[in-house]
Amino acid sequence: MTKGPVLIAGAGPTGLVLALELAYRKVPFKIIDKAKGPGETSRAMLVVPNVLESYQKYGLAQTVTRQGIIPDFAHFHSRNTRIASLPLGIMGKGQSLYSYLVTFPQDQHEQVLLDKLNEFGISVEWESELVGLKQVEAHSEVTIRKNGIVKTEPFNYVVGCDGASSQVRKQSGIDFEGETYEQVFYVLDAEVDGKIVEDDAGGFSFIKDYFALFFPLRNRETTRIIGMFPPDLSRAGDLSYESLKPRLEAAFEIKILEMNWFSDYKIHARTATHFRKGNLFLAGDAAHIHSPIGGQGMNLGIGDAVNLGWKLGEVINRKGPAELLDTYEEERKGIAEFVVTTTDRLFDLVVGDAIRSRLTRQLLIPTVASLVENAPPMQKILYTLLSQLYIAYENSDLSEGASERLKAGQRLPYVDSEPFEFIREAGWQLHTFKPIDPDIKEACDRLGITWVMRKWTNQTRDKGFFKEQWLLVRPDGYIGWLGSQEQRKDLERYIEKWMG
Repeated sequence: MTKGPVLIAGAGPTGLVLALELAYRKVPFKIIDKAKGPGETSRAMLVVPNVLESYQKYGLAQTVTRQGIIPDFAHFHSRNTRIASLPLGIMGKGQSLYSYLVTFPQDQHEQVLLDKLNEFGISVEWESELVGLKQVEAHSEVTIRKNGIVKTEPFNYVVGCDGASSQVRKQSGIDFEGETYEQVFYVLDAEVDGKIVEDDAGGFSFIKDYFALFFPLRNRETTRIIGMFPPDLSRAGDLSYESLKPRLEAAFEIKILEMNWFSDYKIHARTATHFRKGNLFLAGDAAHIHSPIGGQGMNLGIGDAVNLGWKLGEVINRKGPAELLDTYEEERKGIAEFVVTTTDRLFDLVVGDAIRSRLTRQLLIPTVASLVENAPPMQKILYTLLSQLYIAYENSDLSEGASERLKAGQRLPYVDSEPFEFIREAGWQLHTFKPIDPDIKEACDRLGITWVMRKWTNQTRDKGFFKEQWLLVRPDGYIGWLGSQEQRKDLERYIEKWMG
């Protein structure tokens, strides 16, 4: 049998973005999913700037922004009275071309990704379930069941994007360490009327034993409500919408006009002990799951896909060194552990039954929200965390070089005076602020490195660049090597090591 380069198991956002990354780089692959077709419920809804930057090269950032909703504010309510408002529309100004958050239902999001994948001539193989997996030397034998027919195929690489119950993870013997919250939560999409519900703003509302998040969805006709079941209903095992509805209406002074989707669920905080085992990789919920606070989960999974996608492309198509794939776990596992730990601690403060949690809901959150409302520096820090623009790989083997204010491994700083001078995440790029010698330009062309001569502006200086600087930017928009023309030999060694 002829081995296929890559099998992607799972066609949620993580798997679809990985498929796009490979298709963009002309890497042959197969993508399968055991479902009958794309999802039909909203599920994850927040799309952050880090993801929009990843979508820029496909033209999808504009599509998501146009079809989604950009909340202007996040309001905080205590006892149904607004106590603070965070200006989401300006908190991220100057940090990214996409200085905003977008609410975009997951089913619509997945359809946008599927449509773009179809433009590459690629379709998902639905109703195809991975039921067996065995590593054989440098490849894997994968058993797939489709329409009752079982078939075994060899693949050089297998990527599990198949969710929290990942068969790739289970069959590879990788542990999924963590815990499950005892509380039961709900997610509700409905037409809602009430003063705390707004078309262009999200809301966090706290009242006694209740708290809920309210966000506009689907052209502002639908509101997403996320919260925790009242303790007495949970203890009684009554998790019905019919029992919850009057409680929500009374507590938050709202009227639920029509329910579109409702589900109860439990929240887990878990991270896989490894993101790679031989030629097997885990990404998205297969590698890490955590509370939905801050809307980080889906975006984190998409970040996994972008990081792994370009590296597989380099190794498979450009004959890059196999060591490049080792940096996937090195870079992404630490980020996942940070997000899981941070959201777990924050969520535990909010949802616990203890006096500490009640004080957090009734006193600490209102106080902190009021402080942040009047402190732009704190708003900037909060936005950097929500947007995932803080993510960096400074300790990665792929990162080499530092200056006074910039380090290799950091995301290439955004300069708002030149937003369209280059496209992030389109391939290796050499950035300079002065012309380069013809022989260097010829070498870049030969190696497939795009040379970008940047404008020198006050904004460029303020972001930490200096005129003599050279930066080799990775295909995912992070600085790989940082130095100057005098360190050309160091750059050549870096290129030889990581680009072959």
